[in-house]
Amino acid sequence: MREYIARDPKTGKPLRTGRKRSHGLELAYKPGEGAWDALPLDRILPLAMGNTDIESVIWRDKERLLRRADAIRALPRIRGKDQQLAHRALESALGNLNPHLRIAGLESLPYCALQHSDSLFEHLHELLEDIDLDVQKAAQRCLVIVAPVFPSVTEETLRRELRVSEKPRQRSAFEALKQISDNWPEVAELHIDELIREEEGDLRGLAAALLPRLAKHKSATLWDLVGWCLQDEAVVVRRHAARALLPLAEHAPKVTQIALEIAFFDEDEQVRKSALKASRKLDPNSFRMQRLITDGTRHSDPNIRLSCIKMLPVIMVDAEVRIMASELLHQETDAEIKDLLEELMIDESLEGTEAEKNAFLAPAEKVERDEGSISTPPPVTIQPLPEKKVVDSAKIPDPVRRPSQDEIYYGDDFDEGQDDFV
Repeated sequence: MREYIARDPKTGKPLRTGRKRSHGLELAYKPGEGAWDALPLDRILPLAMGNTDIESVIWRDKERLLRRADAIRALPRIRGKDQQLAHRALESALGNLNPHLRIAGLESLPYCALQHSDSLFEHLHELLEDIDLDVQKAAQRCLVIVAPVFPSVTEETLRRELRVSEKPRQRSAFEALKQISDNWPEVAELHIDELIREEEGDLRGLAAALLPRLAKHKSATLWDLVGWCLQDEAVVVRRHAARALLPLAEHAPKVTQIALEIAFFDEDEQVRKSALKASRKLDPNSFRMQRLITDGTRHSDPNIRLSCIKMLPVIMVDAEVRIMASELLHQETDAEIKDLLEELMIDESLEGTEAEKNAFLAPAEKVERDEGSISTPPPVTIQPLPEKKVVDSAKIPDPVRRPSQDEIYYGDDFDEGQDDFV
């Protein structure tokens, strides 16, 4: 009956697993705790059916006196062959004139309906319009719990409650629809499809506010709903639909591009801001986005113009950006955008600083070295110098005397008186 909670054996505190828990469905499977949990099983039905008036139990070390309303809250504990009797006791409580018994029956209805649901939701449908305000509030809480568990059987009830003029009932109905959106998105889309066709603008706005919760759900119906709401005459509807574009861009980028063509040029500033945030999540190189960015450079909203102009270098080459910036500069009135356009018109390869010009130069070709052909040089060995030898001067022969000019023989052309050289 009670939920198991893993606890640290030393501190006794619950262990955290880091996983988010869904409380919508859990509430339907877990009845509330109270002194009726101490009531023995064989005494629940007699007290719930009014055969006995009072029972005494010990709850949290204190004696408690339980009456019929307490036994009604203990009916979810009944199992097996006595479930039919428990069902009749619950029906009797839901139709009783005593409001305390009706409230107790509504608190047990979500869990008992899992076992046997015949006619229980008919009582819920009626008790939502009960004359007692406390019973109405209990029925509204019950609807929030059972709607995501029984979406088909509560469909008509929810359809009525979503359109009532009483704000508390309408808020609880939309809270139930929110729970359905998390567990049964197809059912929620059907309700939203009907609501956005209503004439009341506030009702359409409340329905459109649920679209961001459904953005993760890939459905053609959802994409149509977003597109229709972006064209609604009520600005609140368009604002809520535009908020769905950002999460939609992560799961359906192509559909978001189509929706941006509507939201980008909306007359409301908040719609345009939401569309601008979603556009930053998309690929600017796609054909549709390039056309959208080009059209956005001439938008009436300066924020959209500024954002689209900043994306021009992404979708165009430098020469095209300079030409586009030159054309836009003639019609621009915003000072900040003018400065940006003037910066885009500068050709850094010609008018930039020395470092900017050098950045456009082609890098030198890389020389590849063949590491395999380069052998490791042998180690160099330093030889010691030879010892200096002393030469004896007496053993050095005399140098050969070179003949003088007069002693050189030149042949027969010389004078006869000249002595021949021997």
